[in-house]
Amino acid sequence: MTDNRPNIRQLKTTTIYYRIVEEYKGGVRTLFHGTNRSRHLEPNKWLKSDQKPIKDGSHATVYTSGWHLLPTKEAAEAFKKAQFKTRLNKLKIIPVQVRGLIWPKIHSRADIWLAEWIKYKK
Repeated sequence: MTDNRPNIRQLKTTTIYYRIVEEYKGGVRTLFHGTNRSRHLEPNKWLKSDQKPIKDGSHATVYTSGWHLLPTKEAAEAFKKAQFKTRLNKLKIIPVQVRGLIWPKIHSRADIWLAEWIKYKK
């Protein structure tokens, strides 16, 4: 696989980013694709992303998958408001700890980052 992750970098310390999730049965899950065939996000555990080439919603851009994150809570709120019209009562923004590799999502209109590892506290 050709690495198509521009500006990829290794975080030197654990950093906080924000993620939009769906509340589900007392826990949270990813909005779309998960990892290891599950959308459930286990709390208090480091979760590794499935990194593979995938196509965006328009099927025009191929990028390397990872955990989708936004750098600030304000950015996450703005993205949620702009992108989602349904399920708003179920959508929640959570802070997540990030470590390992991180890279910007190419061709995204928003400031979305993709990460190798995340962990959230319940």
